Amino acid sequence: MTKNESQKQRNKEIIYSALRLQKHSKKSILSVMQSMGESIETPSVDADSPEKIRDFFENLKKTLDLCNENINTLEKLTKEIDNIDVWNKSEIYNGTQTSDIVVPVQLVETSIAPQETQNNQNNNQCQDGNNESSIEYKENTLVISETKGKVILPYELSTLRQELNNSSKEYSSIDDVIRKNYLLPISQYKNPFIARFREAYKLMRHKENSTIKEAFDLGLELMFNYNLHPAIISACRNIDELDIYLDYLDSGETNKFKFFKIIFEVAPTVVKAKHEL
Repeated sequence: MTKNESQKQRNKEIIYSALRLQKHSKKSILSVMQSMGESIETPSVDADSPEKIRDFFENLKKTLDLCNENINTLEKLTKEIDNIDVWNKSEIYNGTQTSDIVVPVQLVETSIAPQETQNNQNNNQCQDGNNESSIEYKENTLVISETKGKVILPYELSTLRQELNNSSKEYSSIDDVIRKNYLLPISQYKNPFIARFREAYKLMRHKENSTIKEAFDLGLELMFNYNLHPAIISACRNIDELDIYLDYLDSGETNKFKFFKIIFEVAPTVVKAKHEL
């Protein structure tokens, strides 16, 4: 083997090793992003945490973008490597140079690391509502009840009957179907900005079959939309319904939204009476 061939072989090994490392890094980053989006646990948040969490999420996105740039550059080099006769660090070949390879920003440790996703059955049950003997049926209606501590997602009775018939061993009644699939604890939304991110992520991933990055992007976009209750994202069947609701929300015409009704049951505010002197 000539000196030039030996040098080329060493460079091949370096490039393939770097490519494997970047692909592994990308897989790890996507795993963190997915865990963030799927987590049902809501961390305790102080006044400064929302901005810190957003910065952490943005850092994840930037890191993923850098990894993708590295992978694209390295994959291009692997295709061109056999056509390069002379190797040195300053060489430019068809617009590609070794200095094009960027290093992803380091993921910093944070106290808001995601929790493991809990069992689906626990996620979909409301602690305050599991012992009810019956449920008041309100078809095609999202109920957000602070007084009862639960959220009931929209449903149609015909769909519930079909679910019951198809899985009679899993469900004992229509009420059982509602409790397991449509009833959520309102505590799941106790930190709205995190809940908006999570529910937007799930909408894209599970209902639109999007990529993790696309789901992450929507989560970041809606995270600080303070006028949007996160349960409304949960209730939307697809991104089109959500987009239409957001348009009406921006124009102050949510009463025109027709895909499902929205009922807020808010605990009354206690006002102390003024005593005359």
